[in-house]
Amino acid sequence: YVRQNEQSLSLKVTELSPFDARAVYKNTSYDLRQYKRIEMFTHAEALVNDSNVPTDGDMSVFIRLGSDYKNNYYEYEVPLTLTAHSTTASNKEIWPDANKISFAFEILTDLKLERNSDKRKGVSGVNFQTVYSKPDPNNGLNTRKIVGNPSLAEVKTIMIGVRNKSNTVKSAEVWVNELRLSDFNESGGWAANANLNVAVSDLGTVNVGGRIETAGFGALDQ
Repeated sequence: YVRQNEQSLSLKVTELSPFDARAVYKNTSYDLRQYKRIEMFTHAEALVNDSNVPTDGDMSVFIRLGSDYKNNYYEYEVPLTLTAHSTTASNKEIWPDANKISFAFEILTDLKLERNSDKRKGVSGVNFQTVYSKPDPNNGLNTRKIVGNPSLAEVKTIMIGVRNKSNTVKSAEVWVNELRLSDFNESGGWAANANLNVAVSDLGTVNVGGRIETAGFGALDQ
């Protein structure tokens, strides 16, 4: 096999309160509409000689994509399976499939449509300011969320964090590795300009202009 230039991040949380979270974020400027999926490997382990050892599912990892990290974002959350400390652990034990973040962007946009539909119907508690949450239709253990009005066309912030899902204080170390986009859409987009000049007898001249650009149209670096 070929060793690639892996990009990894270690998140170590100590005495994290119940249902609290800690995260890191990066300001970006991405249009993700030309990709169908996002993927990331995740590893979790207890701290050495720690008395707050979590069990499987006590901790979770989440990723947020949005125009900001508080009021307009999509979130995807995965409960974590811990790897025991060992010098002989296999790759599958260190990076278990259950911990992997891998989902199609379609499930996020579907969630947005569902939330907006419930809001129009007047469903109690559904609005743009509070978290709207549903299980992943392909994996009921994972959770997708939306707040505000995020757009995959303008992702300004990417956040990766760890959340304590248990009722007691917990500590853990989580590694995230190789965040990547996949399934690139190779079909091109299109753009058009329109201009209309109308002379209205003696009253004057009306000038109207418009432009439309679809996803997939742009320079090579886009």
